[in-house]
Amino acid sequence: AVLGLFALAGCGTSEGNAAGGEGEGGVVMRSTPQLVVFVYDRSTSISHHQLELARQLTNDRIRKLAHGDRIAAHQLLQLSLEEPPQRWSETIPQRQFTEQAMMRDSIQRARFLRDAQDYLVAFTDTTDRANIDGTDILSTLHDVAADLRAGPGRDATLYIFSDMLQSNRTIDMEGLRLMPSSNWVERERTAGTLPDLSGLCVYVVGARVDTNMSQRVKDFWQEYFDATNAVFEARNYTLRPVELPEHPCT
Repeated sequence: AVLGLFALAGCGTSEGNAAGGEGEGGVVMRSTPQLVVFVYDRSTSISHHQLELARQLTNDRIRKLAHGDRIAAHQLLQLSLEEPPQRWSETIPQRQFTEQAMMRDSIQRARFLRDAQDYLVAFTDTTDRANIDGTDILSTLHDVAADLRAGPGRDATLYIFSDMLQSNRTIDMEGLRLMPSSNWVERERTAGTLPDLSGLCVYVVGARVDTNMSQRVKDFWQEYFDATNAVFEARNYTLRPVELPEHPCT
């Protein structure tokens, strides 16, 4: 499992974060801290170009985070929740001085974000992918639900860098080989086995929408995210965006 490497710890309050976006580094002021979750698909179906784009978009998004915002990152599980996860999460240190912007706080934030960018390079590594046996998006989203529980009171946004082709022993969307049944989502919702993603704003990067097959996959995820109470809009399901939206869905 991927372990957090940062010793920096927050020393303020949630109120301190409200002033976190004081304009340093182009950060916009806002009243509510953010939880930003990145999920990465490193399976061999993802091209080097897509992984490099994911790294670039991640770095651009991280630069805009403020004091008190929380970052979480996951590599997609391969087959099930029984696997040890490769995940990391940490909170950007609060400002020590909440009444005014201080150089000390700005430097601490800048160092943290630079270290986070360097650390997350491993999640978009284009090498050593031959041993990846599957793509279990559904199980990984249960771990994302745990991020939501660990960071309450934040505007939560999920960026999934994936072609969204679930591929394990029970569901294989590659070429629509083993698609879930038409009542799968409703059956799982009734059984209480879906994660609670209430309020989570979902953006997908790397999924095609230009074929009948890709539209069937997209329709499944639309139904799934609706059932988990996430906020998912068709326009946020994209292949190669120029940049990641900064603000949670409205």
